[in-house]
Amino acid sequence: MRNIFLCLGCTLLLLPLGGALSTAALAQHNDLKVGVAAVAITPYGPNPEWDGPITPSGVWGESFTDSNHNGRWDQGEPFQDDPANSAIDTSSANKYDGIYLAGFGRNRMATGKLDDLWARALVLESGKDKIAIVALDLIGYYSRANYYGSAEVQKLIDPALGVTEILIASTHNHEGPDTIGPWGPNVTTDGKYPKYLQFVDHQIARAISLAAKSVQPARMKLGQTNPVMSDSIAGMQTRTHGRPPDFYDQEMRVMQFTGTGGPAKDKVIATLINWNTHPESLESENTLISSDFPGEVRRKVEERFGGTAVYVSGDIGAVEIVGDSNNKPTERVTFDGKTFPLSAGTNRPTYMFERTQAIGRDVAKAAIVALEHAQWSTVTGIDLRKAPMTAVMDNAAYLILANLGVLDTMPLPAKGQPPMMTTTVYAIKIGDAQIITAPGELFPEVFYGVEKYRRRDCSQADTGRPPEVAVRELMTAKFKFVFGLCPDEFGYMVPGYDFLRPVGDPAKGEFAEAHDPCKSAGVTDHYHETNSASSQLAPAWSCVAATLLSGKTPSAKACQNLP
Repeated sequence: MRNIFLCLGCTLLLLPLGGALSTAALAQHNDLKVGVAAVAITPYGPNPEWDGPITPSGVWGESFTDSNHNGRWDQGEPFQDDPANSAIDTSSANKYDGIYLAGFGRNRMATGKLDDLWARALVLESGKDKIAIVALDLIGYYSRANYYGSAEVQKLIDPALGVTEILIASTHNHEGPDTIGPWGPNVTTDGKYPKYLQFVDHQIARAISLAAKSVQPARMKLGQTNPVMSDSIAGMQTRTHGRPPDFYDQEMRVMQFTGTGGPAKDKVIATLINWNTHPESLESENTLISSDFPGEVRRKVEERFGGTAVYVSGDIGAVEIVGDSNNKPTERVTFDGKTFPLSAGTNRPTYMFERTQAIGRDVAKAAIVALEHAQWSTVTGIDLRKAPMTAVMDNAAYLILANLGVLDTMPLPAKGQPPMMTTTVYAIKIGDAQIITAPGELFPEVFYGVEKYRRRDCSQADTGRPPEVAVRELMTAKFKFVFGLCPDEFGYMVPGYDFLRPVGDPAKGEFAEAHDPCKSAGVTDHYHETNSASSQLAPAWSCVAATLLSGKTPSAKACQNLP
């Protein structure tokens, strides 16, 4: 693969010798301005920025006749086709456009709201660099979709604000709108709501603009914790259906920015929390819009410190919040002091918002511990490097859905050409923090090193593909952040040695999860590969990330013969 990367604002840090800087000295040497803004993107109720239809339930969507009085549109019910949607996306003509909730089964329409969804923008400025990091309470977003995404957001930003780079990440919330396509009324119908997605673009741009206009001198402190240091998050993470290996990224990472002058002096401006599990504690029967547990995490952190909290999901591939699919009678059932017992026979709890909030409060406790023990870090510049990443889209089911216009976020190939996906990987160093981005749901063992953390329960399951580069080992800063689903969501990033393609007949559009060679020993089928755009995602990402971090192309076998 080519050894290409861009370095924006690379700065040599020159610090005085002799140990840690005092607070006064830190302020003197610091070159950092910070701004933050939170803008609601909830498709519910009146909003001055929304001029589209609102259904009687309060959820946004085209007007319809609720013949069966269940508070949502159902197939066959008359509706008023809004021409605004087909003007944006011609495939929306004669299709009901509303809020289909993403992340579980199809045809799960929203019927109300529990709490708001947000676009939260954190703008960091140092020297000539001014970068915006945006976290969305959505299942995923894209850098280059047909009519929405970060490329469209960029057009809405006033160049005079001087924003040099925009990174958009999604929490992967499973109780928000379908922003990708496959959760519509049926397998062949797009679940996206074009008018809503353009609204989201405008709200993202608004959040970035507000944050960029509000930047003020600040200092940064960094912290981290884990279940040993913070038992409030012990037993929170599980693997999907127990898929081996039993490995997680258990580290929670935090950044906090405090003003150094003016009205914000010594006041917290913003806090960023980076943790690693699926936000899906409300599960598949819920039909009320919610940000899931990250909403309560942010609220409690803001309550404790002030300012605005931003939650960014990390390497969440195959990692679920406790109580999801890997159900055991021994798993954790008590959160924030209240017990939510498992149902007899199913080993599943009763999924309720009260439980979700309790989980959020326990996660927030860990973030607070990390912040209370955090260290000040001098910032004298932002070192941002980025490189393109390409992979062949070899998921046959995705190709079918792309041809149907359901996954129209992924470009169709020219005749006779392989279907290629392109994204960007970012490596950012600011003070003692280093950030690497991943365009999907990264398996934690790919981040930490497959060779060391691979499964060892079943030698027959090894495909023979070489191990990916251990990216985390190449990160030299003390605090190592990973921003998942940034700037794209291309699905699960599964290590090559354990990647088993879905089985079926592409001509008939029939696909199923591949059986693990050790299925007889109780190992689950390979679900994650059905929701991965490419078998090359993990190796391609690890090689590009390693190149950015080390400055040279890795010689690892996994990096050979990639696009």
